[in-house]
Amino acid sequence: MDSAELIERLRREGGFRLLPLLGNTGQVAGVHLTRFLPGGHLDVVQAWDERWAAYARLPNALDPATPFLGPEGGTIRSGPFSRVVAPLLPLQSGIVG
Repeated sequence: MDSAELIERLRREGGFRLLPLLGNTGQVAGVHLTRFLPGGHLDVVQAWDERWAAYARLPNALDPATPFLGPEGGTIRSGPFSRVVAPLLPLQSGIVG
């Protein structure tokens, strides 16, 4: 499955919103996907290409006084886009991983 298909599944089946990921020059450098979860958590996926992505599940509790520190705790992983997002997608019947 290519990245476009994975992104569409994350949007359609996973409830993610798709936004551009900006680089330090203001140009689009990749994709940023987010979803809010019941219980006060936030899933964030950022991908620069098929080879590199990062995922975090964090408490939805940024402190406006220190916005760049981020909340404590959470789940984090990084690696190839398809591997990073695979656990976030619903299982498909008939597919063995």
